[in-house]
Amino acid sequence: MKNAVHCGSLESERYWREEDLAALPSVPDAKALAIVQAMDEMLFVFCRSGDILLTRQGMDKAQYDYLQSLDYSFRTNMNPLTLGVEEPGTAQDALNVFELLGRLDPGQELGSLIPEGWFLEPFAVLPGTHEAVRRYKLLPVIPDEQIVRKVNTKTYSAAMRDRLLLPNIALVVHNTEELLQSGQALLEKGAFLIKDEYGVSGKGNQLVDSERVLRRIAGYLESSRNQDKRIKFVLEPLLDRETDFSCQFHIDPEGRISILSVQQLVNHGFAFGESHSPEPSLLERLDREGYWETMHSIGRELYADGYFGDVCVDSMLLRDGSLAPLVEINARKSMSLIKHNVDRHLKQEGMHTCLLQVPLATLGEVHYEDLLGRLAQEDVLFSLGEGEGVIPLASGTLQPPASSRSTGSGKGKLYAALAYRNEDSKNRLIRKLDESLLRTGYTILR
Repeated sequence: MKNAVHCGSLESERYWREEDLAALPSVPDAKALAIVQAMDEMLFVFCRSGDILLTRQGMDKAQYDYLQSLDYSFRTNMNPLTLGVEEPGTAQDALNVFELLGRLDPGQELGSLIPEGWFLEPFAVLPGTHEAVRRYKLLPVIPDEQIVRKVNTKTYSAAMRDRLLLPNIALVVHNTEELLQSGQALLEKGAFLIKDEYGVSGKGNQLVDSERVLRRIAGYLESSRNQDKRIKFVLEPLLDRETDFSCQFHIDPEGRISILSVQQLVNHGFAFGESHSPEPSLLERLDREGYWETMHSIGRELYADGYFGDVCVDSMLLRDGSLAPLVEINARKSMSLIKHNVDRHLKQEGMHTCLLQVPLATLGEVHYEDLLGRLAQEDVLFSLGEGEGVIPLASGTLQPPASSRSTGSGKGKLYAALAYRNEDSKNRLIRKLDESLLRTGYTILR
């Protein structure tokens, strides 16, 4: 089988959004975007021996050498993919990685990093993906972009429940009058969510727990900044969830469906917090309730609509004991799939793993190599000779490029996988990790 080039922009929904679609109130955060753009380093987990990983900002050499020591054998760029424009806030920042690849000077370092005839393995199919395939003469075994846009909308997920005869609590609204009318009816029974068509990871989900909040949102949607824009939102009663989890599966180009994993989630509000292996009791429950057949049915319907590739379905167990198998469909790779691939690489009997994030701040420049050295000194950095430890998954997310910072300060996140034997070991690793971050110069924000 031919090798592959891996790359992607992990905030895919940002690039699927149509310009004429109204958005919920939010505060633009350039620093958060810089962190998300650096998350593409984590795609190394999908690389087989000899594959190539392209990252937007380039990987720190200390991180690359560390991953090679764990038997990850891939090539990558150490320098940023740039159009040569250094000013912050330029149009380059708005481009996804495939649009950026389409405009780069072919004479750059990429010449040796994108061999003709290789497969492209994107995190998700985005605008510019097919153009990049053509420009670099890669193999285009990817679905149509417009189909990908469609199947990733919240209205598509809601409609899928009806197609599969699943309970459907969703209401779709197309103007402020419908929003107010339906919202007021929902408020009589409790709080509800307004879901943006392309909302993800804590953004695009607006909690409404009073008529005052509802009318404020309606007023925002009627304001000048949303003039002439389409309104299309999904309204759902706020579920009393007990456990969040997700199922990862793959649909090949011939329509064959392979269930890959289930991961339990610890969310902070509506945003990702931690992904870990499922409890046996959860898997037994899913067996009893026909969950796997529901996932296969979703896969068959996606394929019938023209989609193939990776899928992550968000699900919930509710406090009343019921199962909500389909909360949202994400037709792309996912954080939980990244965690699953870490598991596949480690293959350690009797070992548990989790993927977590630690929000950080810095007052000055901190060197990533110093953090790796500190973790190794404290005997918590994972190595092939040790059964337990912390595996940092990205270097660039800890301190994004200077263009996103001001006055020498900045915010970042550590994304890491933990390998541990029991909960006591896990807690010890987290405590040692926190100590190492603080001693290296980071402030922990959680």
